[in-house]
Amino acid sequence: MDLNIVAAFFLALILQSRLTSGVLTTVDPPTDVQIIDPGHLGPLHIHWKPPLSLAGRMICMVRYMLLYCNVDSTNCKHVVTGQLKHTDGFNLNKGIIVKIQTLVKEQCENGSEIHSKWVEKEYWPHKEGHVDSKVKNLQCVVYNMQYMDCLWENGSNVPHDINYRLHYWHHKLDQAMECKTYLKSEGHNIGCHFNEDSLIEFTDFNICINGSSGARSVRPAYYVFQLQDLVKPAAPYKINMTTSKNGSIYLQWEPPAGKIKPHCLDYEIHSSGKDSIWKSEKKLEESTYTFLHVNVKPKFCVRLRATVNKFCAENSFWSDWSPTQCLQDSSAEKENDSIKFTLLRELILLTSLALITLVLLVSILGCWIRRKRSFAKKKFNVLLTEKTKSIKERKCINC
Repeated sequence: MDLNIVAAFFLALILQSRLTSGVLTTVDPPTDVQIIDPGHLGPLHIHWKPPLSLAGRMICMVRYMLLYCNVDSTNCKHVVTGQLKHTDGFNLNKGIIVKIQTLVKEQCENGSEIHSKWVEKEYWPHKEGHVDSKVKNLQCVVYNMQYMDCLWENGSNVPHDINYRLHYWHHKLDQAMECKTYLKSEGHNIGCHFNEDSLIEFTDFNICINGSSGARSVRPAYYVFQLQDLVKPAAPYKINMTTSKNGSIYLQWEPPAGKIKPHCLDYEIHSSGKDSIWKSEKKLEESTYTFLHVNVKPKFCVRLRATVNKFCAENSFWSDWSPTQCLQDSSAEKENDSIKFTLLRELILLTSLALITLVLLVSILGCWIRRKRSFAKKKFNVLLTEKTKSIKERKCINC
């Protein structure tokens, strides 16, 4: 074999190897970007494929940067991943824009990274019906982690035969479910009641409320929240107040019964004294509190309410106020007891006088009735005697 031909052959192999393993200066963006809606009322799947130009190359690391948000939003999320898919929750009330680019570190030589151009994809949910036909002012409250009620108002531009329907989804459900127990007014759905077995914390709870009407289409409304941020605890109970020799008042109560853990609760105390004006004392985590040198003339009253604290939820509702508990000054109590005793004594005296008067009246009436009866009897006897005498005299004359 000619040595020149062999040399040319090996030179070609070396050049091909260098070209193939040469350092990258540019990289293409991902291909075949898709946005898939699985029907979970918010979460969307984003899929893509790697650039064809990277096929067969010895690359140290390939990653992808995603940038996504609603089309008119400036608050976009950034995600970097080595996968070829990503899932996240979205606001389906508006269109969605997704941008993705390729990031490459080749052969880990100097740590530099190459960015491709952005490739962009938009997703628009179905927008049937007028925007004003959507429900408005949805409010969901989780009552003491025992049940949840969601209430809404009709849209401002809806036909009279409108009837809204609620669907919900969270990660423990295979598919979206419809509300089992609707709250109604005049035959129309105005809310949904969720039992305890439907409540799940610390995960997105997705809701879609759409509607049906024979007149025209109704725009669906989408919501997403976490249930621990919607809790309204029950009021504290078993409230007890005691006084000490130094004039302090010791207040103690029991946390609301239920699933809410005691360390998740904060409390607010309202107190009122002689002026009867409620004053906020303090926000507490404990279930005991001491009022120092409180003036209880004529009385001192407290009430409490609870809320889930920032360590267990980002938001929460305040509970209703507990029943009011009061302490009264001992001198005031004695004065009140004296007044009560005086009133009771006067009431007994008046009652006795009334009874005596009633007995006298009854006796007088009885005597009067007996006298009238005696007088009538005597008069009758006189008349009877005179009539008998007259009859006898007539008989004697006839004789």
